[in-house]
Amino acid sequence: MSADGAVDSHLNSSLTACANYTGTCGLALSNPSDLRQLDEDHLPKCVENLLILARHINAAVTALPKDSIQQKSQLVASLKQVMDALVQLAAGYFYICTKVMSSPWLLQLLVSDDPKITNIIMATMEKLLRLDPQLLSKIDEETVFSLMDELVYKLTVNTDVMIAAGACRCLLRFCDYHKPLVEALCSRYKGLRPLLRRWEGRGLDRDLRHMGLLLESGSALRAKAQRNHECARYIQAVWRGYAARRRLRKADKAFAKFQKSYRLKRAEQEQVKLATQFQSELYHQMKMKRQKMLRAFNEKRLQTMEILPAARIEEYLRKEKSVAALRIQTLWRGHRERSKLSERQKIAQQVKAAIRIQRAFRRWLEKTELARQEFPTHLKPPGLTDARRVELMKTISKWREQHPPLEIDEAELQSLHKRTHEALAAHYSRVRPYRKLQYQVEGMVARIDTDTELLALAPPLKDVTEKDVAMYSSRSLPVAIAAKERHAKTLRMRQLPWWKILGEEEEDPEDVKEGKEQLEAELLLEAMGI
Repeated sequence: MSADGAVDSHLNSSLTACANYTGTCGLALSNPSDLRQLDEDHLPKCVENLLILARHINAAVTALPKDSIQQKSQLVASLKQVMDALVQLAAGYFYICTKVMSSPWLLQLLVSDDPKITNIIMATMEKLLRLDPQLLSKIDEETVFSLMDELVYKLTVNTDVMIAAGACRCLLRFCDYHKPLVEALCSRYKGLRPLLRRWEGRGLDRDLRHMGLLLESGSALRAKAQRNHECARYIQAVWRGYAARRRLRKADKAFAKFQKSYRLKRAEQEQVKLATQFQSELYHQMKMKRQKMLRAFNEKRLQTMEILPAARIEEYLRKEKSVAALRIQTLWRGHRERSKLSERQKIAQQVKAAIRIQRAFRRWLEKTELARQEFPTHLKPPGLTDARRVELMKTISKWREQHPPLEIDEAELQSLHKRTHEALAAHYSRVRPYRKLQYQVEGMVARIDTDTELLALAPPLKDVTEKDVAMYSSRSLPVAIAAKERHAKTLRMRQLPWWKILGEEEEDPEDVKEGKEQLEAELLLEAMGI
């Protein structure tokens, strides 16, 4: 049988035994002899067989040629499966972690040159330390130092970054779970710190920094204190950087605000300076213009006085004084009227408001007077003239002569009276204008009820969607134009004082006509008892 076949058969038999043994993990055996046999016989043998199997797989991997990558990956996966089964077994019975860690087969597997196998063994050691934190204190120092020697060797001599990272991490776990190893690490491996610099910038700087702190301190307590000090320094540095950046941002904002306010103030000063300069220049120009005008007037006056004879000089001066007095009076009256203009505008506005209020009050009085009347006089038929009355009486007399009254009993008279009232009621019901008005009123009431229901079911403005907008919108162009005009009119009326909008709604001719027709119809129907 070949070496691969032997390894496979040994792998299958060992995994079967491991499954049988691990099936009892977590079970409480009632027989003390079975429990003692399990602890003293079966579990140690299972651990030993699993480690021997892992050693055979390592030997098979080492014996394979370099070009057989697929077979090598399969064997490495089998080795990982074996070590995972060993960790699962130790999770159920954690006291066997001591046997696994102190086994010489584990050290031989750790010495392997294959990087994948070495990483699997170091990961298994870390898992065992997590299962039993007191594991290193239960085994002898020689075994612990052998494992540490191999880990330090792989950290200093090996060139693979993954193996170096795993070895550094495993050494840190050893020191974390067993504090006396820190002093041993500092005394036993004095030249380790300079050798660690070769791994700087390779992705394991954090673990290297922690290892450097342990080598500098020399003890676990000092290393912990120094680590706390480094953490405090880092926190302080981060806080100081944050505070400094915040102060810088505030300073930048303050400087920007100061510069903005300074520029605004300087611009205002420049504007004031320019305005003052413009006013002074304007005053100077007006002053010079006035002086020129006064000089021209004096020159013209002097020339006129030179031309005139001496006897007419006094008359000229008297006329000139009269023109000056008239000019002064004109300017004064204009100034006085302009000063009274604001008061006159205010009085005119009050008069206009009073007129509008009176107009609205008169309309209200007309409405109330119309409502108090029993029957609208303008709806009554015009009275008959004497000639028309005589003509009608002749017609009635002639018809009575041609149609003498028949003798009718009381029942027929009552029936005739009833039919007459029914015909009269039918006549009133068929009155077209009032029926049309009634239909309009009913349609308006139905529309108001529909609009009221829609407004009651309308969602608030913050929850309105496009569907709601489409439902409450009208696609009719005349309706949209009318709504737009009504909206603009409402906005204009909102901006006017209250006395200007008093009675504006009644000025709409269509609304006034519709209201009058409705009021007349109601009064007429009430007067007729319908």
